Amino acid sequence: MRKQRNIYKRKDGRWEGRYFKEYDKNGKIKYGSVYANTYKEVKEKLELINSKIKKTSNKHITVKFNIVIYEWLKNIKNSVRQSTYATYLYIIENYLNLYFGRFNLYELDKNCFDVIIKNNPHLSQKSLKDFFTVFKSIIRFANENYNANITLKQYRFKYSNSLSIPVISVHEQKTLERFLLKDTDLPKLGILFCLYTGLRIGEICALKWSDIDLKNKTVKIDKTIKRIKNTDENSALKTKIIINKPKSLTSERVIPLPDFIIKLLIPYAKTYTVNSYFLSGDFNYIEPRAYSYKFKKYLEQAKVNNINFHALRHTFATRAIEKGIDVKSLSEILGHSTVSITLEKYVHPSLEQKRKQINKLKCFFQL
Repeated sequence: MRKQRNIYKRKDGRWEGRYFKEYDKNGKIKYGSVYANTYKEVKEKLELINSKIKKTSNKHITVKFNIVIYEWLKNIKNSVRQSTYATYLYIIENYLNLYFGRFNLYELDKNCFDVIIKNNPHLSQKSLKDFFTVFKSIIRFANENYNANITLKQYRFKYSNSLSIPVISVHEQKTLERFLLKDTDLPKLGILFCLYTGLRIGEICALKWSDIDLKNKTVKIDKTIKRIKNTDENSALKTKIIINKPKSLTSERVIPLPDFIIKLLIPYAKTYTVNSYFLSGDFNYIEPRAYSYKFKKYLEQAKVNNINFHALRHTFATRAIEKGIDVKSLSEILGHSTVSITLEKYVHPSLEQKRKQINKLKCFFQL
């Protein structure tokens, strides 16, 4: 039976509590134990011992932070997704180990993360927040496993200005759609599909014809394709493609399809087998990087301003709000965990939309 970290009930009925005692010659932690007949007594004994230990300076800890970093990575590797692990590895190799790896644990103070903030003004608030989350987890690991007792200053990170991702104007959207409907093929159909469902590029690339239910007019989103850093040390490839479930539970969803999209799909559905990929029509997927490149070509051919593929998702959300779709439904279609994310990050009313809204106001006096 266990009630608190490092406090256990033994088979003989007594309670045992473990505490940091000393480091061996290799710098590894050694534990001591206290015993009592009740949980409360053991807890009090541990609190007394730990209060004395915390008064001791960290300077006797000669462990380098880079050792702790990679111990933490090894510890969490089997409990996170491959893509998450690859992200952590990128953050560590390009930032955390670069700035802090050479320091001893006792040299880290509560303001140390300021170094990354000051030296990387190009990083978005979202990136800084992610970096700090990883850094904080490693520090927690150091405190628990090396008795480092490092505290960190609390940082407040706001969302980056989402207006940096453009939304296609109504005029350009019409121009793009005319191009896509001329000599339509599966990749062009995929762009239209994203414009009216808000799918991410990894989701449309992973989509199969079996995910589309023409009878019920829905599409099931339960997987995504992503290219990540290859963390296999024995492989010569720097990156690899993985097909996983979406990044969160709310990203797994069923989306209703507009009638005109169903009409476009019917002729193709009769041609391709259910297990074939939507964009290719066979058993070979089109990876996101290749599809993004193809999208850029379409924009160039349609004479539409160059935009990021993710702008299709923003455009879908904005058009949906302009047409009066309620935010709760839109949020679930996009796979967001909260409505606020939909409003803050994806909905960008146009000047024309704002004009329509402001003209709903009427003067109380006759002019």
